[in-house]
Amino acid sequence: MEATPSLRRRTAIVVVAIAALLASCGVDVSSDGGAPKTGGKGDGGVIGSDITPTTEAAPTTTTPPPTDIDVANDDGSELNKVAVNAIADLQDFWGTEFPKVFDGDEYQPVSGGFFAVDSSSDPKTLPCSPPDLDQVLYNAYYCPTDDAVAWDQEGLFPDLSKQFGDFTIAVVLAHEWGHAIQARAKIEEPTVVLELQADCFAGAWVKHVSDGEGRFSVTTEDLDNALAGILSLRDAPGSKADDPNAHGSGFDRVGAFQDGFEESASRCAEYTDGDPAPYQFPFTTQDDLDNAGNLPFSASTDSDGNEVEGIDTLAFESLELYWKDEFPKISDGKDWTPLKAAKAFSPSDPPSCNGETVDQFRLFYCVPDHYVGFDAEETLPEAYKLGDFAVGALFGTQYGLAVEDELGSQPDSERTATLQADCYTGAWAGALLPTAETNQGEELPFGLILSPGDLDEAVTVLLTFRTDSDRERQGPGFERVKAFRAGVVRGADTCGEVKASS
Repeated sequence: MEATPSLRRRTAIVVVAIAALLASCGVDVSSDGGAPKTGGKGDGGVIGSDITPTTEAAPTTTTPPPTDIDVANDDGSELNKVAVNAIADLQDFWGTEFPKVFDGDEYQPVSGGFFAVDSSSDPKTLPCSPPDLDQVLYNAYYCPTDDAVAWDQEGLFPDLSKQFGDFTIAVVLAHEWGHAIQARAKIEEPTVVLELQADCFAGAWVKHVSDGEGRFSVTTEDLDNALAGILSLRDAPGSKADDPNAHGSGFDRVGAFQDGFEESASRCAEYTDGDPAPYQFPFTTQDDLDNAGNLPFSASTDSDGNEVEGIDTLAFESLELYWKDEFPKISDGKDWTPLKAAKAFSPSDPPSCNGETVDQFRLFYCVPDHYVGFDAEETLPEAYKLGDFAVGALFGTQYGLAVEDELGSQPDSERTATLQADCYTGAWAGALLPTAETNQGEELPFGLILSPGDLDEAVTVLLTFRTDSDRERQGPGFERVKAFRAGVVRGADTCGEVKASS
């Protein structure tokens, strides 16, 4: 995979190319192989997590596939059975939903056939007759000319299933059905709008499935894996939204999917140029582009012998600058109380909080001593493989908990506290987005500026870098990403309103 770019500082840009990892990355940092107990203000004042990534997706439960749907060149795989189930369910769903969204017009089922593609396929026999088979291998597509859907059964679907679970196969097909809906509704928009709208339509269908109304039985973990799969299919960081082949950044695509899931297909039908506005921007220097924009994890020396600070220092400096400015705006003028210096530690030598050794968490906020502790030897360097803003976002969540503490807020559950902290992290990230002024070299108000791909890194780490215990205590990653997006889009003053679903 391509290296993912991340955070950069104008005054000292050092870039390290890091290959992005998906949900399979990680190390086991639980001392006994099991999940740690919940940390909270009643447990020595520690709020924390061991944040080991989930590594395997459970099989998706489906009903037996229908027998009246033929797939050309079907190799008989279980994944094609998932595809057939998805096709049957999508046809039924849109038969009911299309008239609701498009002024009573009747839905016409996709009728041009379904095609499983592999390296032996003759491109002349495929929908839209592609001139080169390589154009459709490792791809799925809807052909409006033939009103047909095709997918790669040899590479794409097996890889997606292995990394993100079987239900991701159905989500990919739901996206292609979104293009079939656009053809029927005669929707014409720029490419990136059409692609995001198809993601949105897919989200509306997944909501129907999650409500128990379809042929699939899905869990919150299936939803998290589906979002991670969408992230993996994002545009390369630095791409422009007006590119004729643009599909959207990972942050954009996940946001569109969640729009459909939360607000129904009617919201998707409203998509037009500029609504929603894509969060895509180019690299601004050749060095950033060539070197992928990553700060080092910790202080290092560049090729000219200059020492450059790492994300393990600069993120905390930026968070302090941001909350010094922002906190009075959300606290009726109360000043921000700076956190004490963060404590980097080795798992073999953990720090103490309120006089007690913290040996059950790898990233935590110590409430009584007012500092953030993090494992700088194993866990956070592992997160860094996702990109430096994956690390920055994790630090941001702990500052979000500190914000709640300084506000004196009393979230109704640990899940709500987690989501509000994620939202505050998003607000900080939103404040670091490039502006016309910062792109012209003006001083950065909060010390850092995001590079292309940083928002994707934050979403990825919130989805994947967590234990089963974290999922039980903090809720699904799907909700965490939604909260983070709310902070990015709407700012910190909305975060106190974020609540966990029942």
